[in-house]
Amino acid sequence: MVCQNCGTRQATVIIQTVTNNQLAKAALCATCAGQFEPAAVLDAMMTALAALRTRAQPSRCPTCRISFSAFRETGRFGCPNCYEHFLVQVKDLLPRVHAGAYQHRGKTPRRR
Repeated sequence: MVCQNCGTRQATVIIQTVTNNQLAKAALCATCAGQFEPAAVLDAMMTALAALRTRAQPSRCPTCRISFSAFRETGRFGCPNCYEHFLVQVKDLLPRVHAGAYQHRGKTPRRR
């Protein structure tokens, strides 16, 4: 198979790209494949993943400086702002703590 970019050398690499849900394949020689820079795309993906991880697991509440690991050990937040700051982690815990609800509804009256 001949390189689809230069048309002179033997193709040794097949590159697949997806753009707008369209798959495109290209058979390239080693020289043309070396000019293709997927490293820039990978760097951008790693930066985005690091930002998501930081946002998903904030280290400490800016008001009271309690960490989420300290909350997990004690079961208590340090201030009301902790609920907003640790919303991503707490959102998964709320249904288990509040019998399937995402909000605390208070106690139910006794049955007679």
